[in-house]
Amino acid sequence: MTSPTTTSPSTASNNATPSTRTRRAVENMLALDREALQVAFARTVAAMLHDGPGTALERFAFTGELDAEALLDELDRVEVPFEEEAWVDALARYVLFTSGGRS
Repeated sequence: MTSPTTTSPSTASNNATPSTRTRRAVENMLALDREALQVAFARTVAAMLHDGPGTALERFAFTGELDAEALLDELDRVEVPFEEEAWVDALARYVLFTSGGRS
């Protein structure tokens, strides 16, 4: 006899469809204030663009620690499809605004 399967809250979110996860993410972001929304957006884009552990993009995405110079250098080298170039530009603008410009 097999035991009944139970779903914990963390498992339930892992089983959500992409559209359900996206809907939850948008609803959570809308609940944030403008500044928090900008940070969340920037960190989300960084998470999608990073090349792995130890990069400035990865560190910013997962810890919020912003090394503006290193992150901008990485963005200069990132290659993305045309449709995602606006993401790179938006993240660069956020970093430049936050850090007061590139030194």
